[in-house]
Amino acid sequence: MGLRKTHLKVFKGFLLFLMLYGFLYQPASASAEELPPKNVLVLHSYHKGFAWTDDQGAGIEETLKSAAEQPVIYSEYMDWKRYPGNDNLKQFYQTIKLKYQSMHIDAIITTDDAALNFAIKYRQELLDNAPVIFSGINELGVEGLHDLNNITGVIEKINPVHTVQMALEINPSLRKVYVLYDNTESGLSTGQMVMDQISSLYPELQLYPMNRLSRQQIIDQVSALPSDSIVLMTTYFSDSTGRTAEFDRFSSELGKSSSVPVYHIYDFGLNHGAFGGSLISGLIQGQTAADLAVRILQGERPDNIPVVNDSSVRDVFDYNELQRFHVSLKKLPEGSEVINKPFSFYETYKELVLSIIAAFAVLLAFILILLFYVQLVKRIRNNLEKSNERFDLATYASDAVIWDVDMSTMVYYFSDSWYELLGYERDEVGEGHGGWRDLIHPEDADQENRQRTQHLEGRTSYYYSEFRMRSKSGEYKWFQARGKVLRNNSGGFVRFAGSMVDVTDRKAYESKLQMSYQELESTYEELTALQDELMEQYNKVVENQELLQNSEEKYRQLAYNDVLSGLPNRLSLTEALEQFIKEHSGGHAALFFLDIDNFKYINDTMGHTFGDELLVKVGERLLELSDSRSRHFRFGGDEFVILFQDSKGYAEVTAYADSLVQGFREPFQLDDSIVHISTSIGIAQYPDNGVNAEELLKNADIAMYKAKEAGKGTYVIYGRDMQQHFDERMVIESHLRNAIANHELTLHYQPLVDTASGGIWGFEALIRWNSPVLGFVSPLSFIKIAEDCRLIVPIGEWVLRTACQFIKDLHGQGNEGYHISVNISVIQLMLDDFTDMVLGILQETGLPPEYLELEITESIFMESFEAISTKLESLKEMGIGIALDDFGTGYSSLSYLKQLPITTLKIDKSFIDSIDTPNNMSLARSIVTIGHDMGLNVTAEGVETPEQLAFLERTSCDKIQGYFISKPIPQQDVADWVKGRRAG
Repeated sequence: MGLRKTHLKVFKGFLLFLMLYGFLYQPASASAEELPPKNVLVLHSYHKGFAWTDDQGAGIEETLKSAAEQPVIYSEYMDWKRYPGNDNLKQFYQTIKLKYQSMHIDAIITTDDAALNFAIKYRQELLDNAPVIFSGINELGVEGLHDLNNITGVIEKINPVHTVQMALEINPSLRKVYVLYDNTESGLSTGQMVMDQISSLYPELQLYPMNRLSRQQIIDQVSALPSDSIVLMTTYFSDSTGRTAEFDRFSSELGKSSSVPVYHIYDFGLNHGAFGGSLISGLIQGQTAADLAVRILQGERPDNIPVVNDSSVRDVFDYNELQRFHVSLKKLPEGSEVINKPFSFYETYKELVLSIIAAFAVLLAFILILLFYVQLVKRIRNNLEKSNERFDLATYASDAVIWDVDMSTMVYYFSDSWYELLGYERDEVGEGHGGWRDLIHPEDADQENRQRTQHLEGRTSYYYSEFRMRSKSGEYKWFQARGKVLRNNSGGFVRFAGSMVDVTDRKAYESKLQMSYQELESTYEELTALQDELMEQYNKVVENQELLQNSEEKYRQLAYNDVLSGLPNRLSLTEALEQFIKEHSGGHAALFFLDIDNFKYINDTMGHTFGDELLVKVGERLLELSDSRSRHFRFGGDEFVILFQDSKGYAEVTAYADSLVQGFREPFQLDDSIVHISTSIGIAQYPDNGVNAEELLKNADIAMYKAKEAGKGTYVIYGRDMQQHFDERMVIESHLRNAIANHELTLHYQPLVDTASGGIWGFEALIRWNSPVLGFVSPLSFIKIAEDCRLIVPIGEWVLRTACQFIKDLHGQGNEGYHISVNISVIQLMLDDFTDMVLGILQETGLPPEYLELEITESIFMESFEAISTKLESLKEMGIGIALDDFGTGYSSLSYLKQLPITTLKIDKSFIDSIDTPNNMSLARSIVTIGHDMGLNVTAEGVETPEQLAFLERTSCDKIQGYFISKPIPQQDVADWVKGRRAG
């Protein structure tokens, strides 16, 4: 019966619930129309699968999908890192226009620079002028935005300084930072920003950029780094040769090969060889940007939302990497996150385990207290009166100071003994209100305060401290203080009391005793160690004397001699220089710095084994040419140094230098090969050009580079004007490194005219550099520097791409058939992927191969014929023209000329300038005839007068260029020049 009533109550309750639900619930359409979800378009700069982009995308989607009013998310990828060209931009524009022009977009989220630039440029045209929320943009990128109207976002704040600070805490001996970034536009800007920030705050650290190294060179170098180094990796998409490197695979290979920790800037390097660091998180960036988007979708204006600049960094380390480099977790900065840490029950539940132990101990103590409580209370009552009597008597008879603090008022009380010991009158120093603390010695104050605090916080069972206090006479006395705090039932402080004892005499005795003990212990340890060492050395001398001598000699040979040539090495050179300077402070000497000319080409064409054999022969030749006062060293690579001691003056130094130059003109016999080489020699004299080893080596090196600029195969003695020249060169090189990124380079185009038809055949691309600091810099000044430091590789690739795109655009304007001629450096030609680079640019720009002509000088062919002829032959077979520039100024024979894979001869301007003389007129005519007989086209450059043009037309020269036709034209003026020529 009871069960039935219960069922009946439940049923009635259910009916009541249905009635209330039907009354209260009304469809949404009855009150208001349901609003459609809002649309958010996410534009990614890079491709799907790129870790940084995927992390940002995941953070954006995670946050938007968890919003109260979840929007519809659309994602598009520009793939700008792999295809940074106008064709890609046009295709992406068409995609956005087709998919979204008829759709209302409520917000645009962009990741990285390319997507932000696209959104700003086209949002009004294609995307309803929707608000933009950016992510992955650094400070420079945000500063470059001219108008932040209807825009907000998250700054990708690159701050390597905190990572370096953490690295210094982990390894205080850190002195070298190898910064790894690529030569892409974003890579160069990021790398430069990182090095500028580190050098500004840590000038004592040595920074080594690695963007000029190939992938294998990077792996080889990091595998042999000393322990005072780290590697700092930023972004990396391709190596110095332009070869694409998959970040995850390359990062894992780098971390596995490196002999030192590899710190990162971005957290997508984690689990891919990253040791750790203060890492920028793409996931956090995306989450933060999405949070801003949610606020905008809820009605806030972007202009009222400040840009976020400090929310996307996490301090994190990989436990596996910490174990690999034997770094304890205790060395990590406080608050660091550690990933991949193995599970530990104690570490995970440490607080729980300790709490249980503590609870058990408290429970046990409580039981013991209960057992003895009755007896204890009785005993206390019986002894209380006796204790008070004893205390009063002891206080009076003892020299101890009794002190007491009322914790409710914090008023201090000191017994009379305290005043007698220190000489103060009562209340003279405000001791009752804490003034006694001012008397404590500054070196002891922190310790006394810490020990007092520990006891008051319950971390020690009683207060104990030893410290010095200043007496009224100014003398410091040592006191040993003890005390204990009294608490009430609720744990609050009631009274804090204890005693002080003057221990000044004891401290003095302890100090003397400790010093005596330390001296005795040190003496005993030295004697014991000395005895053991003498016994061990005696046994080794008796048993292995000959072996010991041989071993020492072997180690010395390895430490101070070059393994390949057998000559003393750089370490031996440094010690020899320092010893000579120390022993001959008033003497004279000369340092000869020798570098083998064109040795790299010998290595590239003949192989490294052949090059090593040549270096051995060079060392032997130096010994044959040696003077009794000369000492020879292999400095490294193809560089040798000679220390010429006790020189008698300038004439003797130059005579010895002449003998070295002449000695290297004799060929070298290596197996069946005869090799002719020369050497460039820089000379620094002691003490005129330096008074220490470092200064002498630096100045001799500068003089050697001056000898190479003078034409190689000669010597130059250092002069102070060379330092200025060297500094100027370094300034040019420094500014040139950022020329492409800062858009300082431009191309001018000089027309080439077909003499038969009088029409325009095409243009030659000529580079110009307008530096905001240096002004206009002549190509004659910076091209050679660019080649020496290999900046010519990215510059040359930029010139080729820009010129091909220019002529392709000119075709699109109705000027079909125009050709473009581009100069190529030997440094570019020696790259393994030169052919792939040229064909890749043609494919990227859409220019057919027959409209491209590459100009090569005679000297390039002569230096490296075997290495480059195959590459040029394959390009020629594809229809690309190959022109031999400055023909007639070199030294190639006609028989050699037939072997060259060329299509055009360019007559040097020097022949055209003096064409009015019979000899030069005949010579120019002969060059044209020879070219035609060999099936080649002939181009004359430097045509400046009507007479020169008339002569070249008579000789049937195919093409001409020069100021008579036009000077080089800026790119933006070429189209108007072409139209004007047609109209004329």
